[in-house]
Amino acid sequence: QEEERRRVAYEVHDGLAQVAVAAHQNLQAFARRHAPESDKGKKELDVVLKQVRATVSDARRVIANLRPTALDDLGLAAAISLEVERLSEEGYHVDFEEHLGSERLPEEVEITLFRVSQEALTNMRKHAETRWVRIELRRQNGVACVEVRDFGRGFDPAALATLEGGPGERVGFQGMRERVGMLGGNLEIQSRPDAGTSITATIPLTQST
Repeated sequence: QEEERRRVAYEVHDGLAQVAVAAHQNLQAFARRHAPESDKGKKELDVVLKQVRATVSDARRVIANLRPTALDDLGLAAAISLEVERLSEEGYHVDFEEHLGSERLPEEVEITLFRVSQEALTNMRKHAETRWVRIELRRQNGVACVEVRDFGRGFDPAALATLEGGPGERVGFQGMRERVGMLGGNLEIQSRPDAGTSITATIPLTQST
């Protein structure tokens, strides 16, 4: 699955993203050489330029979500840092702590913890109704762990089965558990009404190496 993500990311980068960037540059050059004389023409050109810019941004976001290059090149902490930057640009307040040390985690552990953090942040955006989130990465006592905690509306843990029964949520939570479980790890979801939600994935490093 991850190899397929990597392949698609490269195809999007080499295809759609490059075409969109070239189209935007050509439109800008055309606008400079043949500036519309009427206000209507200027507005229409601005709309087209904005649409192409949005396409470039969307393509880059798809590439980052499929397979962030920072995860391959620099590791989990760097990839999460880029997610934090994006959240900040969206107006979220993010507290990010990282205690992994200088040694890289095993590739499968990095990928799994990154995907868990992505899914947790997606759920936060959709349901938490808050702009405050805390992310912590740590390595200690032979395990690696990521915790994503939001300070939003939360939910009753007794209703977790019902929450997971929704089409999107069920796939999301189930997917996280399966990913972590395949590496011998554990996924814990804690929440209370009006007290936020915490999603924590813990993976033993001895089994993953």
